[in-house]
Amino acid sequence: MTRPAYPDARILVLDDNPVNVELLSCLLEDNGYRRVEGETDPRRLARRLAQDRPDLLLLDIRMPHLDGFGVLARLREEWAELAPPVIVLTAQTDKDTRFRALSLGARDFLPKPFDQFEVLQRIHNVLEVHFLLQQRSSRARLLEDLVEQRTAELHRLSLADPVTERPNRRALLESLQRRLGGRERILVYFIALEGMDDIARLHGYGVADALNRALGERLGGCLDPAGIEFGVWSSTEWLVLEPAPADPERLARRARGLIEQLTRAFEIDHLLLHLAVRVGVSHSGFEHDSAERLVRLASLALPADNNRWQLYQPALEERLHALNRYRQALRHATDNDELFLVYQPKVDLSCGRITGAEALLRWVNPELGFISPADFIPIAEASGDILRLGDWVIDAAIGQLELWRDQRLVAPDFRVAVNVATLQLMQPGFAEALIHRLRRSRLPRGALEIEVTESGLMQDVELALSQLRLLAAEGIDIAIDDFGTGYSSLAYLKSLPVSVLKIDRAFVNDLDTDAQGHQLAKTVVHLARNLGCTTVAEGVERAEHITLLKEMGCLMVQGYWYSPPLRPEAFIDYCLQHQAGLAD
Repeated sequence: MTRPAYPDARILVLDDNPVNVELLSCLLEDNGYRRVEGETDPRRLARRLAQDRPDLLLLDIRMPHLDGFGVLARLREEWAELAPPVIVLTAQTDKDTRFRALSLGARDFLPKPFDQFEVLQRIHNVLEVHFLLQQRSSRARLLEDLVEQRTAELHRLSLADPVTERPNRRALLESLQRRLGGRERILVYFIALEGMDDIARLHGYGVADALNRALGERLGGCLDPAGIEFGVWSSTEWLVLEPAPADPERLARRARGLIEQLTRAFEIDHLLLHLAVRVGVSHSGFEHDSAERLVRLASLALPADNNRWQLYQPALEERLHALNRYRQALRHATDNDELFLVYQPKVDLSCGRITGAEALLRWVNPELGFISPADFIPIAEASGDILRLGDWVIDAAIGQLELWRDQRLVAPDFRVAVNVATLQLMQPGFAEALIHRLRRSRLPRGALEIEVTESGLMQDVELALSQLRLLAAEGIDIAIDDFGTGYSSLAYLKSLPVSVLKIDRAFVNDLDTDAQGHQLAKTVVHLARNLGCTTVAEGVERAEHITLLKEMGCLMVQGYWYSPPLRPEAFIDYCLQHQAGLAD
């Protein structure tokens, strides 16, 4: 006897004739099937299936109470694809019987009387197909489980920042949207980190990643986990979500606390690293239509100065829209003749003469009106338009000074200073181009002076040094504007061909009321004298300023005490009146 391929298959014989049940059971057991059971009442089939579903059902067609067709129908209705395969036992082999049984799901037929070899072969065939399908189904379920697990893992990873494993932008937005949908009052703190990119470039991205992880740990240590979520918005920005407090002072304490925690030094790989922080805050009480909008309001509230925080106000967004309108209009300002220069006199306190002027750019748009340089100059610098505007300013200042000199409206030693933006100074060919313009003009050497800022010089000291040396060799005086507010190194300052230091108006304004400001201004004058430079004080507005600056030894000034910046015609009128006043 050949051992069957599936000896442990569970086989149930359902026939109302006990003789047939016994006959088939003995036949199968004698041929190696170990789990054969019999049943003579079809009404008990449902219970037996629920207890232990067989791998094969041998089903008689003609039975009392419920015939084989009825059993097949119930199997299809109640068990569907989970029903065991069925081989029909029948002495009726007519076409209608076979067709009806097959249409109800029967797999095969065993005609009565039974032929041993045919019975065994047909049972083997059906079991083979059954177990093959079961195996494939099991593999499919396993694959589905693996896919489901992997999908869940990918979903988890899609919601986590890979460096810190904190919630990322998507996770934060989804959480915020859920909380807003639940009518929860939420505060959003948008944290911008200044210095992270510099640390990555200087110390490597591994150090920057370690710093980000340490930052997350520090936030986790200082934030109460009850209702507070925080995570990574971008490589240099984090987000904190907190239930909105009824007490506004608590909001302020939280914002100040975040700044205090994040500006403390981080020790990474034996390095002490420092970050500057700006925090913008919004809350669900502001008008919004989505979580993303609420985050954007917080980002709009980011203050300009480091280590400060600010709560969103609608005026901030209005301001942003205004700046965007300025940005669009600025592109056509020169073509539409909307730009012009004004000139503020520089007065020599030793003799009272107007010896020069600073040329300042102004803009009046037909629709937007007068636009402050404090608004449009940063826009031009950010967009690169400052290169085009800077060229226009230099050409206009040269042309105006040529005209004044041709008409002998200014003294032979009269000089005009123009401001040079950092982006202009960082253009490798800037110095050569300016020298070429001056040589083509009718101006003598030294008639034009340029003013640069401390921060502009420090962006690329070597490039700035090479540019300024070329200009100085051509007789162009170099002035450092707003001196004392930047971060220039005295070692570099000593090597630069600088001839003028301009004291920032912030020091001059409180010269007669603030001891520290007075001392700072005095220090700048003393430094300039030691470096062989002239000192010019900006923002002179009171007679007390004049007296104190003379005492310090600063003899060149400009400010509203003498005159605001003026259009060319008004400037010349003022110079003539001032000269007449000196003569009297």
